Amino acid sequence: MSRDPLDTLRAKLAVFEKWPGPYLFKFIAPRGKIHELKELFKEEEYTLRSSRTGKYLSLSCQKVMESSDAVIAIYAEALKIEGVIAL
Repeated sequence: MSRDPLDTLRAKLAVFEKWPGPYLFKFIAPRGKIHELKELFKEEEYTLRSSRTGKYLSLSCQKVMESSDAVIAIYAEALKIEGVIAL
């Protein structure tokens, strides 16, 4: 029986984080898909960094979150984007 990786993250968030509080999101996306990822953080400040070859961009964003469920919701949306890797 395989477990959803987001369930594992939810369990870790319950132990290690206090809510509400800041949470640092980090993702890697193919350059052509970064616009979809940026939409999840359009009202937040984020940083972008290009890979050495320029094929990928990393996005980092610190955002105040109300709960672990709110964090999981963002990861769930981000992972629907083809090629996105959550760090």
